[in-house]
Amino acid sequence: MALARSGVAVMQKLAMLLPLVSAVLMSSPVRAEPVKGIDGRTVEVAVPKRVVAVNSALVEILFALGKGDTVVGTDVAGTYPPALEKIAKVGHPYHPSVEGIISLTPDVVVASEENMPSATAEQLRSAKLPVLVLENSSKDGVEGLKRRISQLARLYQVPEAGQRMIQDIDTRLGALQKKIAAVKKKPRILFLYAHGPGEAFVYGRDTGVHVLIELAGGQNAADFTTGTKVLTAEGMVQASPDAIILLHRGLKAVGGPEGVLKMPGVALTPAGQQRKIFAVDDTIRWVGPRFPQFADTLFNDLHATPRP
Repeated sequence: MALARSGVAVMQKLAMLLPLVSAVLMSSPVRAEPVKGIDGRTVEVAVPKRVVAVNSALVEILFALGKGDTVVGTDVAGTYPPALEKIAKVGHPYHPSVEGIISLTPDVVVASEENMPSATAEQLRSAKLPVLVLENSSKDGVEGLKRRISQLARLYQVPEAGQRMIQDIDTRLGALQKKIAAVKKKPRILFLYAHGPGEAFVYGRDTGVHVLIELAGGQNAADFTTGTKVLTAEGMVQASPDAIILLHRGLKAVGGPEGVLKMPGVALTPAGQQRKIFAVDDTIRWVGPRFPQFADTLFNDLHATPRP
């Protein structure tokens, strides 16, 4: 009888201890997941809670993974989602401020290689900040985008969320491919990057713009060059685009479609003669998770029935 009473007492004590044990286990730090960057450096951070992200496409991936509330700083180029307005800025996307980043005391800094000079990364590492540098956001199109999604999902230990994002991208692009297959023409499209009517650049291969044009079923009319090149009248006539695209802010800066028609050589092209001039999202220089949406919109603009 005494033995039975002793057993009951032990069970009662265990029952009392169980909530405490559970609380201790739940409060234990999650084991870090090592993630290797494109520069060969590995970071190990146990589920980041404060992140500075340099590159608007990477910021969009973090928000799409459900981790937007961990972003405490970013560069000035991002415009999406609207919540970015309330997040601290750390400077130009190609020249982020070391002091500004350090002042935000992040657990980790994530950036694409074109936005994080190696000297800047080493300065941050000297300040004991882990820095994860991912491959160029224009590299290898959608496949490169998928790799960046997978790496950030691993950093946050949410691989399933990353896979869902990738599957959604594939589904959207699959639907767009069916629309592209139904049209015969592959229009030549030229992107103009302009701050005003006096100066503009065209974007050739190895750029996010090139990826967008091809996803929309078009051909980059500036594929005669790599990277960016100053616009000239001769170059515009040589490119002979069927359509011209600009960032929303670029189209506004040059005075709308009428302003574009006054730019060197534009009036001599099929795009100018047919007034095929369209605005695209301000972030398209970096390949991000909304590219299927942007490509679908561009496809619809290109193939819309002209008004009588």
